[in-house]
Amino acid sequence: MRSGITAAIACHPARMESGMLTRAFTSVAAQTLQPAAVVVVNDLERRGAGTSRRLLLDMVDTEWLAWLDSDDEWKPEHLERLHQVAADTGAVFVYSWFEARSDPLGHFGKPFNPCQPHHTTITHLVRTDIAREVGFYDNDEGPYANEDWKFITGVARIACERELRMIHLAERTWTWHMGAQNSSGQPGQGDAT
Repeated sequence: MRSGITAAIACHPARMESGMLTRAFTSVAAQTLQPAAVVVVNDLERRGAGTSRRLLLDMVDTEWLAWLDSDDEWKPEHLERLHQVAADTGAVFVYSWFEARSDPLGHFGKPFNPCQPHHTTITHLVRTDIAREVGFYDNDEGPYANEDWKFITGVARIACERELRMIHLAERTWTWHMGAQNSSGQPGQGDAT
């Protein structure tokens, strides 16, 4: 793995057509800490976010991976802040929080214990080797029933077993553009239909 961060964006055609991907990509270009690479997967076959994230993960060749959904937008200091926290603490996973109309998770500022995980978001920085060890699965069951939750709990399991750190940076460094047509990673739901 080479040093640096890869920004990975999962997308589908409706978000390309609506301009959401352009907005997300523009926020990557405005980062005060530039990523070494940017990879995008457009889910033309409507297989869902789990499949798109698996494809993205296979493209990453940097030490760190930063996820960005195509309906989200990073503030300019997002990568710099997360990477600095990782460097300062030795964490393998760092996540901040979002600005949005509402906060359905309600975990802003809550310290993260990998042995008793709670939902974060997919918009985080994670060491690529750990991300590959966990991998991505399609949506099916569970308390949150999505590929994000399975990934987060997979990283948490490894972190708990190996006494690795997962850190919450209690700052709002990105915007979640919550739409009424959110697909929640499902290929036939919301704006992905």
